[in-house]
Amino acid sequence: MIELAICDDESQEIERTRGMILQYIKAHPQYEIKIHTFSAPLELLSFVEENGGFDVLLLDIYMSGIKGTDAARELRSLGDEGEIIFLTTSRDHSLEAFEVNAAQYLVKPYLEESLFAALNKVMKRIEVDRRAKIVLKTSEGISRIAPRDVVYTETSRNNYQWIHTIQGQKLEVRMTSAELFTLLSVNKFFIRCGVSLNLNLKYIRQISKNTISFDTGEQIVYPYRSYKKLKEEFLRFQM
Repeated sequence: MIELAICDDESQEIERTRGMILQYIKAHPQYEIKIHTFSAPLELLSFVEENGGFDVLLLDIYMSGIKGTDAARELRSLGDEGEIIFLTTSRDHSLEAFEVNAAQYLVKPYLEESLFAALNKVMKRIEVDRRAKIVLKTSEGISRIAPRDVVYTETSRNNYQWIHTIQGQKLEVRMTSAELFTLLSVNKFFIRCGVSLNLNLKYIRQISKNTISFDTGEQIVYPYRSYKKLKEEFLRFQM
């Protein structure tokens, strides 16, 4: 099931977009898509905070309360890594869209073909991501996780690693840090830091000369000798 959300403060626009998506579902029966609609960004944020995020989000930018780009930043801070498609009457917010890793930016009135092309793009990415899930034997049993949901891993004891996820889980697996990195590196954002840390660059908020801060609020100490290489990798990722 693919969970899709539409957020627009104009009911006519919601119905127009919903109608296009229903036509997309008819043309692509291989995708099982559930549509949710929200008439205000704060309503959407409240739902995500209580129930978890969406796979695809179609957000208007100009809405009462807060802009769609600001709502997208809040969604990212809540751990929602869904594919965002912005729907707007202006081209002036493309940089902000880039900052929240939006998949597409459509200017109203957009054509059905444009929306279908954007949906094709994100559906392919979702398919690839779901196939990339790895199965691990943890201390609590068998777990199936997506590498993109892993914030970082650290060595806990000999040949055991702690896996920290964006959902707040902490899983322990019996393998070396290098073996775990091999599994996680199907996600291009992973790098090694020293011999005991595997880091997802996507979730790093700040790097100092002895600590790393993540979007989850977690902070870890790392080997000082790794600072130069880590900083270079992080800057390359940001660019």
